[in-house]
Amino acid sequence: MLQDLPVWLAHFRSQAAHPRQVPTTLDDTLTGRERRLIAASIATFQLGESSDGAQLRAAVRRHCAAQAEHPFVEIFALFIAEEQRHARLLGEFMQDHEIPEIRHAVTDRAFRRLRHCGGLESRLRLLVTAEIIGIVYYRALEVVTDCRRLQILCRTLVADELVHVAFESQVLLALRTHRPGVAKLLSAGEQCLLTAASLAVWLTHRRVLKSAGYGPLLFLRDCRSQYAFYRKWPPALRQPRSRHQDARPLSPHGS
Repeated sequence: MLQDLPVWLAHFRSQAAHPRQVPTTLDDTLTGRERRLIAASIATFQLGESSDGAQLRAAVRRHCAAQAEHPFVEIFALFIAEEQRHARLLGEFMQDHEIPEIRHAVTDRAFRRLRHCGGLESRLRLLVTAEIIGIVYYRALEVVTDCRRLQILCRTLVADELVHVAFESQVLLALRTHRPGVAKLLSAGEQCLLTAASLAVWLTHRRVLKSAGYGPLLFLRDCRSQYAFYRKWPPALRQPRSRHQDARPLSPHGS
């Protein structure tokens, strides 16, 4: 199904053994203005990163016909653990700055409900959408703060999410090659999903995004650009990035 499975398995094992770190010596000053600006927004994203992955694990097992030793099973277990690590990193930052965690959010609840629909392919399309939006959001969050710890945390999350999207895109492309007749329809559906989700996220997080220079159309444009970059390239070009390759900070007007 996917020729690069051994490469991806080696990558996620390496990440689990040697995860990207946020240095403890960084300046960790968050002003009162910055805290008021980002508190509700970052708490919502922290909630979204904290899924237990039960539905995804079940979909992977069904796809692999319950073969517990299939590489997919281990890859997705490591993938989910990495997402949960993101939630812990965000949670630790929030705790250190007295930003309370939340239990419910409209956008998170919508994504979680959609994850119950369909099989592995449907869940991967949702994951790609969420992570593409997350990449653009975390880059915007980095722009609106001078807190060095938060800036490096954003870069760390973006670096991981870029790899996740590349992996998910390869898997989706491999799944789609078995049904070439519906490729255009699926692509149109993904674009609609990305558009609706991007605008919903902009509305929910507009204080942070507007402070970073994003109006709704610019935010949507950058999310679409990120989508095109990863979902349109030939699969041979979508390889795991080195864990030593840092994600560069971008202004919201960059690509």
